[in-house]
Parts: sequence; structure tokens; C-alpha cells
Amino acid sequence: MEREKLRALLVTHLDTLRRNLEVVSIEVLKTKYEKPYKALAKDICTAASEYTRELSLSGIRLKKIYFNDAKTYIDSAIQKTTKLKEISQAAFKRQDIEEIEKLALELRQEILDALHPFFLKHLCLYLSSDCFDTPGKMPDLYNDVTGCIWKDGAWIPFDDTSSGMLFFMREEPVEADIAPISYPTISISGQEEKKAS
Repeated sequence: MEREKLRALLVTHLDTLRRNLEVVSIEVLKTKYEKPYKALAKDICTAASEYTRELSLSGIRLKKIYFNDAKTYIDSAIQKTTKLKEISQAAFKRQDIEEIEKLALELRQEILDALHPFFLKHLCLYLSSDCFDTPGKMPDLYNDVTGCIWKDGAWIPFDDTSSGMLFFMREEPVEADIAPISYPTISISGQEEKKAS
């Protein structure tokens, strides 16, 4: 429902601008009608930003513990994109809601593409009890960032993994994964012996 309200508000502001431009030029709007035009332009900017945010970010699942890390990928995609400038042009030059929607969805894809390497770092295997009970049952892929499991060719929300086990794979070993460099000395029949490292 929120999406429809945001869209309706933006369409109303775009329609107001369109009707004004049918009567006077943009130069006249910016000079003779400067105050109301600035208010309308501000309303369009706000509505377009909110609607774009809704279209480009809603439904992207992120666990709270990963939000700050994921935000850097999202911010990077937003800083690199040309879509926001194009959305502004679609609003102010053409008053085209369909073009704005198309560009916002393209921005969404850019954000998802930017998040992809981050998602890959947090893929793991989910072994349900069926994997242990049924010979040959393969584990499922699980994305710990989104809390989704890969089933039937799609990512499906799967927040409760307590009935199974998650196996994470890391490209680089962390300190806990590295064997000790040297082992402690042990006493064998009164003699000290060093184990090889």
C-alpha cells in the first residue's frame, strides 16, 4: 500500500508540473512564479526520492548483523550510478512516471549486483536432519546475509536454521582455523621431546 501512495503522490506532483508547463515556459515558472515553482520542485524531489528508494531497496533482505557491512556496498552502488540524475531528468523534463519506475528498477539491479560479492562471501551449506537420515540427500545452499535458502531455483526466506547445521566456507583462513606454529613440549618417560611443527 505504501508503494501505491508514494506513486500517487509523485504522479500528482508531476501532473501539476506538466499542466503548468502547458501554460507557461520553464523560464517563466522559474522567474515569475519562482516561489510556487520552488515549492513544487521540492515536492517532486522528495516524492521522487521516496518512491525511488521504495522501488530500489524494498524487499532486499538483510540480517541486522550484516547491515553495516552491506550498507557500504549499497552506498558505493548509489555513488557510482547515473540513474539518479536520469530519474531527475525524467521527472523535471518529461514528467514520465514509467521512465522513473524503469530507472529505479535498474538502480535496484545495480545495487543487487554490487551486493553479489558480499552475498557470495556468506554462502554456506545447510544440512538438515534429512541429509543425515537419507543417504545421498544433498545439503541446500543458504545465504546467511539474507536468511534465504535456495529451493526449486529461487531464494526462499528461511530464518530458522536451528533444526539443521550450517557449514561456512572461507576463502582466507581466520586465526582460529590455523594450526599452531609449534606444539608444546611433552614429557616421555622423563625426557623432554619436541613435536615437529
